[in-house]
Amino acid sequence: MKKLSQTLDKTYLVGAWLSGGFLLLLCGLILYSILARMLGLFAGGATDFAGYAMATSTFFALAYTFRSNGHIRILLLIQNTHGSLRLAIERATLGFMSFITCYLTYYTTRLAVDSWEYGERSEGADAILLWIPQVPVALGSAVFALSVIHTFTESIFSPEKINSEKLDLEVQNEI
Repeated sequence: MKKLSQTLDKTYLVGAWLSGGFLLLLCGLILYSILARMLGLFAGGATDFAGYAMATSTFFALAYTFRSNGHIRILLLIQNTHGSLRLAIERATLGFMSFITCYLTYYTTRLAVDSWEYGERSEGADAILLWIPQVPVALGSAVFALSVIHTFTESIFSPEKINSEKLDLEVQNEI
């Protein structure tokens, strides 16, 4: 189980690096668009591609950010709980989140498949087939769902990974 966990964490790290690459691409596309406007040139679908790069970057970063506790957490419910009650609440929320992220993955994948089957194109100047930018979003949401299920599974089989004391310190730092 430990080897699998390490492999999955490396996968999430790859997603974070890809996300960073897409952020650099986004920056380049925005600069290109600005320079093209200043020089009176046609920028084509640069704005559309910047949007695709931003969506891809966001979804590729979700899994790594979740596993490194980078997401904003609402701790009002559990800030006064400790021990087994806190662990039970964590497990319940992780179980619910697993369901929600799988639901998100299903529908982003379904959207990409439908776009591919119908040959949908964007309405912008690029007229790109929409499944092309939708596939990385679906892939990113699938990896995010995997990271949530991974954490949920760890909370069941290795509850020390959840580490309630660490969470208690986070709560104290937020107050």
